[in-house]
Amino acid sequence: MNARKRRPRTSIKLDRVDPRDFMRYELIYACEQCSHYASSEGRCTMGYTPQHTQARQLELYNRTGFMAFCRFLEID
Repeated sequence: MNARKRRPRTSIKLDRVDPRDFMRYELIYACEQCSHYASSEGRCTMGYTPQHTQARQLELYNRTGFMAFCRFLEID
């Protein structure tokens, strides 16, 4: 019998963000807001692909009401 291997999940889990919370609080949600983001080089110093930029996050949120929050996000 040929056993099928499960593929690992490759994307970050999206979290629902209440619109009232988004307007009320200064959420930290984008790569550009993180201490691990090297803006001069446009890369994450932790080695991740900086795919959750502010523009992409806002577009996703406006379309779905969800955002991806990096669990390694560090603020200054």
